[in-house]
Amino acid sequence: MSVMELEEYKDGSILNKLKQEEDCPKMLLTITNFAFSNMVQNLMHQLDLEFESKRGRPAYPRTLLLIVVLYCFSIDIANYTKMEDECKKNRFLLIVTCGLKPSRNSFANFLNKSDAKVIKKVFIATLVLLNDLHFLDFVKLFVDGTDAIVRASRYYKITPKEVKRLILVNNWGLLHNNTPKSINYTIKGLEEKLEFYKNDEKMCKTINSILRRINLYNTDIFSKFDIYNGILSERNANSVSISFPEACWMKTKKGTYDFAFNLQEIMTENHIILTGILLTQSNDRKTIKNVLNDIFETIELFIEMQREFGERRNYSEIRRRIREHILIADSGYFSTENLYYLFKNKINALIMPKILAEAHNNELRREEGYEEKRKDSSKKDFERVKNGYICPFGRFMRLIQVKMVKHRKPHKDDGLPDNCKTKKYIFETYSCKGCPNIDNCKHKRLVVHISDLIYQMTEKFLDKRCNIHYPARFSRSEGINGFLKGDNGVLKLIGTTETAVNNEIQLRNTIYNLTRLINLKDTAY
Repeated sequence: MSVMELEEYKDGSILNKLKQEEDCPKMLLTITNFAFSNMVQNLMHQLDLEFESKRGRPAYPRTLLLIVVLYCFSIDIANYTKMEDECKKNRFLLIVTCGLKPSRNSFANFLNKSDAKVIKKVFIATLVLLNDLHFLDFVKLFVDGTDAIVRASRYYKITPKEVKRLILVNNWGLLHNNTPKSINYTIKGLEEKLEFYKNDEKMCKTINSILRRINLYNTDIFSKFDIYNGILSERNANSVSISFPEACWMKTKKGTYDFAFNLQEIMTENHIILTGILLTQSNDRKTIKNVLNDIFETIELFIEMQREFGERRNYSEIRRRIREHILIADSGYFSTENLYYLFKNKINALIMPKILAEAHNNELRREEGYEEKRKDSSKKDFERVKNGYICPFGRFMRLIQVKMVKHRKPHKDDGLPDNCKTKKYIFETYSCKGCPNIDNCKHKRLVVHISDLIYQMTEKFLDKRCNIHYPARFSRSEGINGFLKGDNGVLKLIGTTETAVNNEIQLRNTIYNLTRLINLKDTAY
């Protein structure tokens, strides 16, 4: 197999042909100009080289598929079949494809089989362009997560017990190959086993469970036994998706549960995506480690590409800026694990404490006329302020003492660094003079069990000099996540493998940055 030799792709005349079309979409011109830049052509050549030693009919040039996939993502087409249809009816894409009609399999293979590092560099190429135009800044980085739902039914899953039953059926030689004849043979064999074990209640129950989900016990699923067993053990999960085992079972923004990835997007202050990563954690409480690693990896690749293809030579400035940046995140990231990783790596961060997030959300509910969400706690009426609390009667309570918590039995805090251990923070009323409830007051003393890291981040967030940075987070994160999700508010990935969905996210982020580039430049190329 080789790559088709198309004259228009050899001499780069596709862009000129599109320019001659008066009503050609600005986005398609930008994508084509981007795809034919020396930087991206170098990357596409690397992908084309993969086909040189393979037999079969010539493959489509990777540049062609890149342009089509990026353009389809830009017009909210996220379906292989619809991409194929768009190439047949869109006159501008007919110019791009030179009249050829790539099939859905061509687009699927492009995402499934393209080198993930090369596709990531395609995204980083947008950072090089933005940097050369002085649009890239790293003073503030905003991180936010959202669910990216995979192409896998929430009901088509396998449990640890069913994985063990797969071994049992395999040992009996009764796995079927999904043909009616083979399934009937398996059923007959299980019925014979049922008769043989009729006095063993536990085994009979196991066999009946197998019969109820007979389609599960086939050779294809058994071939993935090690994958299912490894993921179930690693995550200590109750089930895993059969068709997409790498995805995790998580609560989506719509309030339902589904198989998805936790998409973490890192944005700059001027609404540019710095990097994006798909994680298998169902929430954000332990994601900062992965986020920071991805940021530093992206920066190294970015500097490498800037040195090779960029116009500016501001490598030292980039490294200095990324060391001095402030990472801003919402209360979903407020956990001891995240705070400790930031502390250990000396990262300047601003994360909204959960206690303040709850108070803010209740305030919004009151304004909208909704009932507040209140926890059954004696502390719920105390307002957290800088250096202390305000009691229910409006008196300031200052911190007077911090005590270690002693545990008689082994505790989860054992072995943790001192600033991660839960301690007693004791607050007392500074002055009750003039309070009408002074004689019957039960709020003169407040004890809160928190770690030093949590206390320090809360104090930092309450400092007006610091929290002025936080309000900008909402417009950045929601704007980008809204762009990726489209009109229905759901981001559903089209890839069917882990490589495909990672490549898909990089290309979706590429489209976002190219759109931002048009807005900043106010020109297509």
